[in-house]
Amino acid sequence: MQHVLEIVRRRVRLAYAPERARRWTAMPRSTEDCLNALSSLFPIGEAFFCRSVARYRDRITDPILREQVSQFIYQEAMHSKEHSRANDALREANVLGKEIETAGRLLIGFTERCFPPVTRLAVTCALEHCTTMLCAKLLAMPWPRDAGTDKEFGKLWTWHAAEEIEHKAVCFDVYEHIFGKGILAWIHRIGAMIGVTLIGGGGLLVAFGVASLKGLLKREKAATPENDPAEPVRPSMRSIFATLSLDGYLDYYRRHFHPSQHDHQPLLDAWKRENPGFGLDHGHKAA
Repeated sequence: MQHVLEIVRRRVRLAYAPERARRWTAMPRSTEDCLNALSSLFPIGEAFFCRSVARYRDRITDPILREQVSQFIYQEAMHSKEHSRANDALREANVLGKEIETAGRLLIGFTERCFPPVTRLAVTCALEHCTTMLCAKLLAMPWPRDAGTDKEFGKLWTWHAAEEIEHKAVCFDVYEHIFGKGILAWIHRIGAMIGVTLIGGGGLLVAFGVASLKGLLKREKAATPENDPAEPVRPSMRSIFATLSLDGYLDYYRRHFHPSQHDHQPLLDAWKRENPGFGLDHGHKAA
């Protein structure tokens, strides 16, 4: 491993009000809808990540990496719990997400049925890389501190983003620890990223399109000021993912890539300064 980040256990329970869930930021509606759509995927996706990594925990001989895996699973389980609670508020506020969740279940079910554990771990590495890029972008944006952002939803996303950066290398390190750094391991790793990009990205594009169409039709049928008919639900992937670094994505295909080569420490440090002691368990000191 090239660099060991502290992976902190935080116990988080936020209060998501349905009356704020319908419009919880001042960002463009398409961007907020994209975040809501991603939120509907996280409980399913993070459970998959945990299963993929936990399968190899007993084969890890490095005590530091074994501990990091335990911390990774704790953080991901906490993310899943909090996004499930946030999704309950979003559903109560009639925010669409069912189509996205269904697509996620189908894609993950397909992956678990059709591919061996090593490929599922490689898929998890690829998805963690994409998630890290998105989370770094979110932490660099000013919207969580805007007056128009609901504090609880804002905390959810920035806390989640910070912890994704903390554990960004864990799955990758498990993959290399178990399967090495040889050319076959590299080919397999980049093959998984190609599959995630084409199959996963294509599936979500279809699901986002269906959700957008259903949202538009639903709002036209119930054209009231509360339903905001002038802003139909359009969870466009482009609204967020088009702003991400292509170079950062392509770096993953390099033979000797490692997640620690992307320095996100300043973003993580800035979040910690803004949220001192956030969610820390008793007895655990802030970094």
